[in-house]
Amino acid sequence: MQDKYYQFTILKKYPQIIQVYTKKPINVNLNQVTKKKRDTIYQTIAKDQNYQFKKIKSSYQTHSSNVVIINQENLDTEIIDCDALITNLKGVALTMTTADCQSIFLYDPINEVIANIHSGWKGTLNTIVLNTINLMQDKFNSNPQDIIACISPSIGKCCFEVDEDVYLLFKEKFPFIDDFTENKKINNSLIKYYIDTKELNKYLLIKAGLKEDNIEISPICTKCEYNTYHSYRASKNESGRNLSLIALKE
Repeated sequence: MQDKYYQFTILKKYPQIIQVYTKKPINVNLNQVTKKKRDTIYQTIAKDQNYQFKKIKSSYQTHSSNVVIINQENLDTEIIDCDALITNLKGVALTMTTADCQSIFLYDPINEVIANIHSGWKGTLNTIVLNTINLMQDKFNSNPQDIIACISPSIGKCCFEVDEDVYLLFKEKFPFIDDFTENKKINNSLIKYYIDTKELNKYLLIKAGLKEDNIEISPICTKCEYNTYHSYRASKNESGRNLSLIALKE
């Protein structure tokens, strides 16, 4: 099972949590595999985890900052234009797909609430992690000091290269972004910017009230490790998708 999935150490302490982040050759890109094949992957995960999920929920991701709570009312409804899911329903798995973007798991062990967030650079820029935590507070009475956060394998500062237009968007939103950015000159003139979005999201999590000890960040850069993980920056339109899944057991 170690060869199939990346798992977070901090969440292994909680036997009521199922959490996996898939490795190659598992691929859930529906432009490349059929829905039947993806369902087979879900079945394999369930078998590997020795647990039968009641429902596996995904969403049509749009790099938005929109968050949806999964409850009994929308359990059988297609979720669109959404990049973060929250639930307190037992046996319901929340999934996201990524290929360099971050999948961020949140878990409130006091109120038994989980979230799965897809945070690419647009989601990070628009603080989707804060939106999700705020909703957990408002709807489930979560205390940020109790919340555990895990940031998946994703593109690192070493490889997240952007031009000035994207850098300036971050600069406008986060005047301190230079603390998370390295500049490099290409051909002695053109400047490229390398932004550490993992550490930026960690900063936002701490700003929201999470304890630093409750945050685990994978050191893996998916572009550097493209032989193990799907990476859009490495493979462009040929890239598959990694699956992140978190669920509360009954």
